[in-house]
Amino acid sequence: EGLHVYSLDDDMIFDPMALTEAVTPGAVQSNLRKGKYGMALLMSLHLNEFALVKSVIEDTPYESISAVVRSVGQEHLSHLIQFLSKCMEDSPHVEYYLQWCLELLQTHGLFMEKNRGKYLRSFRALFRVVQSRYVDLKAICDD
Repeated sequence: EGLHVYSLDDDMIFDPMALTEAVTPGAVQSNLRKGKYGMALLMSLHLNEFALVKSVIEDTPYESISAVVRSVGQEHLSHLIQFLSKCMEDSPHVEYYLQWCLELLQTHGLFMEKNRGKYLRSFRALFRVVQSRYVDLKAICDD
């Protein structure tokens, strides 16, 4: 009844969603090269590989973030928030990730508010990371 995939790599959690033969890491990279950042993000979210999603997020130009966030369907919002939280933990690109968060909340905030139970875990993870980065930056500015 299905296929189970095991890996020795703890960072790799293979839990694909709506996977087809056309959704491959190569196709994600191809879409990135073509400037189809929204499609690349959706494909990487389908593959559910952290390194691939992080690559797409970080390769998306700042001015394209809004359009890419609008292309994300409601079924991927929780995963995207979790990936953003994980990426932001150790990234020096604080403003860049905060822009992703801002666009996500402006675009999908009302829907997520109406379905807050489904997104509570993701929001808490994101809040913890943003709060942590705030404390770090505040300490630097206060010195």
